[in-house]
Order: sequence, then C-alpha cells, then structure tokens
Amino acid sequence: MTNPLDGALDVLQTALSAFKVVRRLVDQRSNPFSNTRFYGVTPQDVHGMLDVAEDELTKLLAFSLFATFERMLRDRLAASLTPLRASPTTPQELALALYEYLADGSDDWRLDKVIEMFAPPVADPDVGNAQNIRVFRNSVAHGSRPTASIPPQTVYSQLTAFLKNASLLP
Repeated sequence: MTNPLDGALDVLQTALSAFKVVRRLVDQRSNPFSNTRFYGVTPQDVHGMLDVAEDELTKLLAFSLFATFERMLRDRLAASLTPLRASPTTPQELALALYEYLADGSDDWRLDKVIEMFAPPVADPDVGNAQNIRVFRNSVAHGSRPTASIPPQTVYSQLTAFLKNASLLP
C-alpha cells in the first residue's frame, strides 16, 4: 500500500517552488504579471500577498493530511467490525443491528478516542503527536488562531510514523 499522504506533500512542494519562482521574478523587477492580480502592485505588496497565501496553504495542507489520516483510521475501525455481524447472539438479528449501528456511526466517533484505540502498538509519543495535530486541525477548521503552527512536512512525517506503527502502511 502506498502512503495516501504523499500526494498532498507533492502539492505543497510544487506550490512552494512556485512561490520561490514568483518571488525571484518580483525581485528582478521584470513585469511578467500582466493579466494577474500582481499587475501594477509593488514588489513589497506581492511579497505580502505571497506570504499570506503561503501561510494559508501550509495550514490547509496540514488540514488535508490530517483528514486523510482520519479517514484511514475510521475505515480501519469500521472494517474491524465485520466479524461482529456473524456473532452468535440471541436473537441473531441483534448482531447485525449492532454491527450496522456501529459501522454507520463510525464517522461520529470522537477522533481523540479513535487515535487512542491504536495504542499500543502505536507508542505514546506518536499518539501525542497525532493528538497535537488533531488540535491544530480543529483550530484551522473552526477559524480560531492555532496556538502553534505545525509545518505540513512535520504533519506528514508524524502521521506516517503513526500509520506505520499501527500497521496501516508498510
């Protein structure tokens, strides 16, 4: 299985390279900006616009990485419920009803508890990192100012470590 987080990191690296190229063009004071929002804007203003865009992109990319991670955890737990369907219960329909209830509600499970379900085999530091990223993601999602920014590269490496330790990645 390939790491589904790889695509988002590739997007970030491409965008960051584009920001560097635009900054270099601005600094050379050439004007390749006609028909763009940069036309007629001072180099300082372009740098400011790029800084804001870069900051937002890194937050959104960290958000995207975490959303992919979250979906993987929820899907794994929902798939783990399959044996429950065939559980010997009285009445037999109870097993199926319980399975359907839990599987249908997996998107409503509290993510902090979902993350903790993977410990062990996931070590406490990796669980803590995932929880910190969850808090950061919640801040970004709800429009509040995160207490600290977590670079997407750090989000990627920490979530990948978690997924590997949880045996969700090779």
